[in-house]
Order: sequence, then C-alpha cells, then structure tokens
Amino acid sequence: MKAKTKKEFNIKLPKLFNEKFIGKTFADKPKKIIGRKLIVYARDIWENTLKYYYKLCFRIDSVEDDIASTIFVGHEISKAFISKNVKKNSTRIDLYVKGKTKDNKILVLKPIVITTKRVKTSVASAIRREMNKFLELYIKENSLDKIVKDIMSDDLQKDLRKTLNTIYPLSVVEIRKSELK
Repeated sequence: MKAKTKKEFNIKLPKLFNEKFIGKTFADKPKKIIGRKLIVYARDIWENTLKYYYKLCFRIDSVEDDIASTIFVGHEISKAFISKNVKKNSTRIDLYVKGKTKDNKILVLKPIVITTKRVKTSVASAIRREMNKFLELYIKENSLDKIVKDIMSDDLQKDLRKTLNTIYPLSVVEIRKSELK
C-alpha cells in the first residue's frame, strides 16, 4: 500500500488583518483544506497588542497555488480574562445581539459588562436594554470589516461604555464573543 504524499499550504489571513501569513497546513488535495478552521491569538498577529486575551477564528475559504486564503468567522475572549475581572461585589451582565450588517452578513455579538459594585436587577435590566438598542443600531449601520476593526481597536467598547456609564459606573465593557452566521 502506497502512502499519499501531502503538500504544504501557507495560510494567509484576510485583507483586514494585512494578509499576514500565519501558519501552514498539509493535505494531498487543495479542496480538502477548504472549510478548515483555525484559531489564532491576537498576540500572534500583532506584537504589541493590549488584546492578548483575544482568540480570533478564521476559516479557509479558497486555495490558489500553495496559498490558502481565510475569512474571519468570529472571535472570543479567554475565560481567564472574564474570571479575573468579575469581583465578589460586582454584577456581570451578558447579552446576545443578532443583526444584519450593512453588507448583508448576519453577525452575533455577545457583550459582557461588569459593574463596579453590585446593582439591583432594575439597573441591570436598564443597562441590558440600552446595550441591546445601541448594538442593534450599530450592527445595522456598519459593515463587517468596520465592526471587526472597531472591536479590535476598542472603539466600539469605548462608545458603548460612554452610553452605559450614564446609567451606572462600569469597570469592564467588552465584546465577549462574535460569530458570523
């Protein structure tokens, strides 16, 4: 029985991430690697990032020559970051927001907000309501590339914090997870 010889393919990130080569994969036929997912930490893409706790997920979309091109399919922050920031006398508020972007892609955002002190359920509900309203409008008015750029640069979190701080002081505002449906 003869073993199949496998070929090496370089994996290239999307244009949004400067088309950086991030790794290699092996297969005997190019069509076998299409659809494979890979998870990359933000510190492997950018050297001096403050987002060291971000895990970015990509899927191989096409293969040309020996280069596998990827598309962004989501991100997640590490559980260690969340547990480090949730204190004894604080309130953790989670939300699930699904919407269609300007470029007709269905995006799910799962933000997390941690208050400075424990709050009543009425205050938590007000924060959740305002956050939902803000994010639904934000997703509808922006393209996927802009949303991802704003999440990575903290612009979205800063705008969200500014809006929500009028209700109650917050210690952490972060987009815990994003998924492309």
